[in-house]
Amino acid sequence: MTTGQLVVVAVAVGIAALVQVLSGFGFALLAVPLMALAVPTREAVVVSTLLGAGVSTWQAWHLRRHTVRVLARRLVGAAYLGMPLGLLIFVSVDDSILRLLLGVAVLVAVGLLIVRVDLSSAPRSLDYAAGFVSGVLNTSLSTNGPPLAFTLQARRLAPDAFRATINTVFALSNVLGVSLFVAAGKVDRDGLLAALIAVPALFLGQVIGLPLRRFVSPERFRVMVILLLVLAACSAIASALT
Repeated sequence: MTTGQLVVVAVAVGIAALVQVLSGFGFALLAVPLMALAVPTREAVVVSTLLGAGVSTWQAWHLRRHTVRVLARRLVGAAYLGMPLGLLIFVSVDDSILRLLLGVAVLVAVGLLIVRVDLSSAPRSLDYAAGFVSGVLNTSLSTNGPPLAFTLQARRLAPDAFRATINTVFALSNVLGVSLFVAAGKVDRDGLLAALIAVPALFLGQVIGLPLRRFVSPERFRVMVILLLVLAACSAIASALT
């Protein structure tokens, strides 16, 4: 990678880490499209997965007492089933089609959140379906946040419980995700170098974002989640059509 490419990767990682600390998710949603401005999308997916594992693991541990463990177990179990399929898509399918479908699905989810659909009493099948889709998206596009964010918001989790639970799912999912990428030979020297150089930006984004979190009220948090989902949907659709 050139110096310019590495700078773009570091800036993207810093911004994404800041957003992740504030909202509980959004690292890959922002990091992948921003990094893809300078590096191939597949390279951006691998770098995002490697670094996202560190961000989510730290947040999951920091907020562990707020985790809804039963819900997290269902989501993680289903995600593990979806990740091999996601890897197959990653190595064999043009990602523009998947990005378009992702964008449309996220916009539908946003519409349901805006009208404040209450799925707090929905059957467990909702969690298993969301977990499976997140697993597919994890190893295909490294953007597994939208289905998880939609489900946790629809189940009316408080901000701390939302952040803790979604990051626990991210952290445990990334264990298998990174392992699958390594086994498939998709973690190369350039990806490791870019991830290593971006580590200081990763920590800086978290350090800046942590003290700001106290100013995010439940309603502002809900608006932030919706805006992030809209941004993710528009980014996915735009990248699919270009």
